[in-house]
Amino acid sequence: MSGDTRSDLSPGRVALIYAAFGFLWVATSDQVVAKLPNQVVLQTVKGWLFVTISAVLVYVLVDRSHSKLSRTTSRLESTLSHTSVLHRILRHDIRNACMSILGYAELIEPQADAPESVDPVEAIRARANRLVEVSDEVALLRSVELAEGTEVEIDLSCAVGDAVKDFRTEHPRVDVSVTAPATLVVQAHPALPRSITELLENAAIHSNGDETAVDVTVQKTAETAHVTIVDDGPGIPGAERDALDSGTETQLSHTSGVGLWLVRAIVDASGGTLDIETGDDQGTVVTVSIPCSPS
Repeated sequence: MSGDTRSDLSPGRVALIYAAFGFLWVATSDQVVAKLPNQVVLQTVKGWLFVTISAVLVYVLVDRSHSKLSRTTSRLESTLSHTSVLHRILRHDIRNACMSILGYAELIEPQADAPESVDPVEAIRARANRLVEVSDEVALLRSVELAEGTEVEIDLSCAVGDAVKDFRTEHPRVDVSVTAPATLVVQAHPALPRSITELLENAAIHSNGDETAVDVTVQKTAETAHVTIVDDGPGIPGAERDALDSGTETQLSHTSGVGLWLVRAIVDASGGTLDIETGDDQGTVVTVSIPCSPS
């Protein structure tokens, strides 16, 4: 979680500040009024002035405490959603991968009924690599949370261009088209380019086969920059969208993998929004919206 440089105004500190103000007011104002004529009128004015200043002081102190509480609540909600993801990873992804590794390890042992279509060594290697990837994604998810509040200038057009270039190298059979302005700068979390990579990988993983098309659009509307990624795959299941929208996972409503949660965490840390819809012809439409840098 990000550090907060503002002072922590606890109830005890608020009471102490108000008591100090009241003591100083009584001690100084009575002395001033005693030296002036029309003391009865001045005492009334002094009383109303004390009430007014006290109200303003209490409002400022309570408002700062409320802002502190709101920021803490937001961080706790973010931590809760990440915890539900980690719980699912331990319960499902890692356990399943380990069970598969154990199963393939048994195939290495000489057996007459071992299926010839399965290369157990390659299968074990693939599962182990997936565990490493999950570990890296979880570590990045945690680092995003720790760096929340940190923003840098990012050229979305350049970030999309770099992500698409790497994606084409890894997935040469996927047809990717890009529409973007020459430059579009935003203030966002440093890991925002990673979220674009994750969305492209998600489109490739959930494709319908070799004939996969992905359209990426970068545009600005009003004071917001948008990156929209449209694919022609089967679409993200409703349960996964519900989990992302609610911010928590359950036994019946959860995502597969860590990628989409990582995207959501990065977008949230950038002060943006993540919108996932089903396309007109099936497929998925994912839009990342980030506030633009002031010109």
